[in-house]
Amino acid sequence: MPKDTLLATSLRILRETRSLSQKELAELAGIERNTISKYENGWIQPSREKLHAILEALRFSYAELDATEAFVRRLLSGSAPIGPAGESPSGSREEQIRRTSEDLGRNLGTLLQLVVTPPEES
Repeated sequence: MPKDTLLATSLRILRETRSLSQKELAELAGIERNTISKYENGWIQPSREKLHAILEALRFSYAELDATEAFVRRLLSGSAPIGPAGESPSGSREEQIRRTSEDLGRNLGTLLQLVVTPPEES
C-alpha cells in the first residue's frame, strides 16, 4: 500500500513545477521511471545520492525541498488553505491535498508564495 509521505508529495510537486513527466525526470536524473513513481507514491525512499540526482535534475535546492515539505505539512495539518479563496472544496482531505499539490506543482510562484506566507490567524 503506498504512503503519501511529505517527501513523496513534495517530489511530485517539484517535478510538476518543472512540467516534467516521470519519464523525463528519470532520464535527466539517471534513474528508472518506475523508481521515480515509487518515490512519488511513497513506496520507497530515495537514497541521499538519488535524492541529490533528482534535485539536481529539477534544479531545486535542498532548502526548496524543505520549504515544499513544510508547506505539505501545513496542508496536512489543516493550517494552509486548500483551493482558491471563497471556494468550498469537495472530496476527502487527502483528495483535496492531492489536487492542490498537483495544481501548485504547475505554478512555482504560487507554491513559493504560499510556503513563505504564514497562515492568517482567525
